[in-house]
Amino acid sequence: MTDISMRQKVIDAINHKETGNIPWNFEYTSYFEKKFNQTTGIDNLHDYLGNHFLRIKYKQNTKVNETLERDLWGVGWEDANDGGDVGVIRFYPMKDADPETAVEEFGFPEVKKDFAREICEKLSADEKGYFRVFSLTMWYFERAWSLRTMEGLLTDMCAEEDFVHRLFERILEHHMELLDVILDYDYEAVYFGDDWGQQNGLIMGPNLWRKYIKPGMAKMFEKVKSKGKYVILHSCGDLRAIMGELIDIGVDVYNTVQPEIYDLKSLKQEYGKHLTFYGGISTQRFLPAASVSQCREQARWILDLMAKDGGYILSPTHAVTPDIPIENVAALAEAARQYS
Repeated sequence: MTDISMRQKVIDAINHKETGNIPWNFEYTSYFEKKFNQTTGIDNLHDYLGNHFLRIKYKQNTKVNETLERDLWGVGWEDANDGGDVGVIRFYPMKDADPETAVEEFGFPEVKKDFAREICEKLSADEKGYFRVFSLTMWYFERAWSLRTMEGLLTDMCAEEDFVHRLFERILEHHMELLDVILDYDYEAVYFGDDWGQQNGLIMGPNLWRKYIKPGMAKMFEKVKSKGKYVILHSCGDLRAIMGELIDIGVDVYNTVQPEIYDLKSLKQEYGKHLTFYGGISTQRFLPAASVSQCREQARWILDLMAKDGGYILSPTHAVTPDIPIENVAALAEAARQYS
């Protein structure tokens, strides 16, 4: 088999070419990485796993005190001490604001143009052949509720329509300005992280998603696609009600593909010609408790199912946390190498 670059493997998968070269990418938290380094003495977990992505986040938090950080929008975060890197919100800047004046009175942040350019330059300078991804997280719905609280925003979506439209409009303006800064650089994809789903259906329901979220996301995806870049959407949970619409507005790669939620065979049959699926190995129910041999078998099974006719990137459903045995993650990577 001809050896091709990691970048080309991912591109072929997205273009639904069945070349036999299977791409994979395993995200992990800083806590898992620390555990791995201390246990094995190996410093570079990314290369050890053979990850195919170089994904750099547009994220720059500022330390407030020993436990609290503020993100670029003034949201206050605290470490959840759960082995993850996301944390929990302790300060919502718009929590108690009057919907009549909240948007006008809030100090929307300026785009960090120099920081964004630094990320783009790092991606462009890669010489290892990674599939290069500019990563945007807490992006749209998540950004709105991180300002307002989840309960507050969901209530506003029903009772304060004008406020919610104005809030999303201002968030969209900010994001479109950022995209103008980053899209002319040399890399392959933009990753949008914005959780919409729960274990059964959408958090806000499909009608409110179509009303408030879909229009802005479609504009951002269109801008990215106009520059010849791929769109990767990360959203946890059950998106079956809108899966076809995601294809219509330009999503190329869908992550996380949780097997607790989806029948993977049906998902591949119904949408596999149009979407590349990225994920599928459960970090919720499978990886923490599985044996090494079960991990190898699961990897082979899902590759046989999902990689047919291209359109699949092997990955755990979420970033690997320290409750998952190192041997299990290594077994997945080894199974991917052998399969490809």
